[in-house]
Amino acid sequence: MKKLVVASVLGASLFGANAGISEAASSCPFASLNNNQTQQAQAAPQQQQQAAPAPAPQQEQAKAPAEAAPKAEAGAELTAQEQQMLNLVNQEREKQGLPALKADPELTKVARVKAKDMIDNNYFDHNSPTYGSPFDMMKKFGVDYNTAGENLAGNSSVEGAHTSLMNSQGHRENILKSEYTSVGIGVVDGGQYGKMFVQMFKG
Repeated sequence: MKKLVVASVLGASLFGANAGISEAASSCPFASLNNNQTQQAQAAPQQQQQAAPAPAPQQEQAKAPAEAAPKAEAGAELTAQEQQMLNLVNQEREKQGLPALKADPELTKVARVKAKDMIDNNYFDHNSPTYGSPFDMMKKFGVDYNTAGENLAGNSSVEGAHTSLMNSQGHRENILKSEYTSVGIGVVDGGQYGKMFVQMFKG
């Protein structure tokens, strides 16, 4: 059985220059960097698939002018696995009386680039050594938003990744956040978990 790893950046108001970013890995403690630049260590909760929520919120609400956008891969039609994950996400939202998220072609391209970047550069984190934070990355690729968030998972199947994300409070909150209207889902084969999953949300 492959290990599962999940991480989440949540949507909460960002008023200062520094934002809380957190990461979590299976069976490992995690640190949260908050607005005061202090670290708070907690033990990751043990679940059947060893998923851990990432409690520190981060969100950006102000739009910044986009720099020259990097080139993302052409075509943003969802793959079968990406469509399957979108269907699962929207089923969860429907159960809560929330509107379905629409697949955003540009955000989908960015999510795929992020998943591939994590595999190619052998890391699992919201902050990319190539692109910076998810919000920096969205801006670099010309994606406008009022509010945004990101979920990450490593798993061998769509169902396994989705179940673990829904069993983690922080990830579940991103999936069910009423302010989000669009999502980009990237599923890329490879890495130590079999597949890398990136969900990028915006509203």
